[in-house]
Amino acid sequence: MIIGNSAAGVAAVETLRRPGGGASEITVVAGEPETAYSRCLLPDVLAGRRAEASIRLRPADFYRRLGVTLFSGVRAVELQPGEKKVLLKDGRELTYDRLLLATGAAAVRPELPGVRADGVFVLRTMADARALSAVARRVTAAVVAGGGLVGLKAALALKLAGVAGVTVVVASPRLLIRQLDERAAAMVEGELKEFGVQFIYNAGVKEFITGTGGRASGWRQDGGRFSPGEHLSGHGPDGGRELPAGCLSGVVLDDSRELPAGLAVVAKGVRPETELAARAGGRVGRGIKVDEYLCTSLPDVFAAGDCIEVTDRLTGQPVNSALWTLAFEQGRFAAANMLGQRRAYPAPLTRLNSARFGAVDVISVGRLDGPEVFTLDDPLSRTYRRLVFDGDRLAGFILAGRVDGAGVYTALVKSGRPVKQHIRALLGGRTGEVAVSGLMAR
Repeated sequence: MIIGNSAAGVAAVETLRRPGGGASEITVVAGEPETAYSRCLLPDVLAGRRAEASIRLRPADFYRRLGVTLFSGVRAVELQPGEKKVLLKDGRELTYDRLLLATGAAAVRPELPGVRADGVFVLRTMADARALSAVARRVTAAVVAGGGLVGLKAALALKLAGVAGVTVVVASPRLLIRQLDERAAAMVEGELKEFGVQFIYNAGVKEFITGTGGRASGWRQDGGRFSPGEHLSGHGPDGGRELPAGCLSGVVLDDSRELPAGLAVVAKGVRPETELAARAGGRVGRGIKVDEYLCTSLPDVFAAGDCIEVTDRLTGQPVNSALWTLAFEQGRFAAANMLGQRRAYPAPLTRLNSARFGAVDVISVGRLDGPEVFTLDDPLSRTYRRLVFDGDRLAGFILAGRVDGAGVYTALVKSGRPVKQHIRALLGGRTGEVAVSGLMAR
């Protein structure tokens, strides 16, 4: 049995059905009623640049063709490892021989006044993207709380969806403080400003203001009115000047400034979905704790994807595993171990970020700072490179603008090979010279 229908779950199913995988019965429990899809591309759906069908991970008949029993749109609410049973929210009870928890992560909603109001969203699921799209067409002002990757992607998507005023409220003094240095972050900021996104730094949202029947600040003034009982979530109003109680009209910052907003997106990170394991007695830290074979502390229960804790390859520290590529990789390893193949999962490189904002690509891998840092900044070609060395080893890098050769830089960070003698080639983007030199050979 697999609980979860995203990257780790899909990869596990494919591994279990490979030649030599046997003819085991496979059951997948999926909380969302959707065909598996790429969460990374939800901002493109919100922006209107992609259709929902285009971000599917696999065809709609994927599970049927592989002979998998799918329970779609129903959540698993209890795990009984002693009896090897899983209870579903609708009351059904399922049994398993071996179980994979691929439960992923959920968006964080800080407990602030008004955070549950109609018009306050997160962007984590297809349902979130649909609800946001419905409201974005009807508002003139939106606020995004959070200056990380998800918040910035949501802000740009809202502008592309037609929202006139989009303001990002950032707690830190600049954008992407965990992913980029100051120069690369400035390139992203400049590009987003070209699209009309505005920023407020060193500030946070302390309250979401709801309507009391007065004028709808932040809404298109089309002369219409809300229908009685109509809510923003789901289908939303079709414009109007009267805002019913409970619907968002603005946000209050921690310095008491008020911003009009017909919608708000909370982008304050995610938390691993560990509840099933924890309530069943499983060990949990920054995620579900697993051993080198991705087995939890519960008998015959494995875990993979955003819900687990791993040890970072560079730092040796326990961290939450929250990368799409790692989820696929872990799903394959976990499935192999469920089949008894005993494949140890190597410590992964968890500090890896890649995104595009308009015409600016950014990639950061590994450490952002270290004993020796070398940079190249060419505004004319919109190229920025930052290489972080620890001795002769490349410990991390940032590429912004032109990101050619990112795969080579990443491989060098992972390998730990001495490459300091090739600093000029690496800084100049001539990664082919390094690859040809044989340093990339294993």
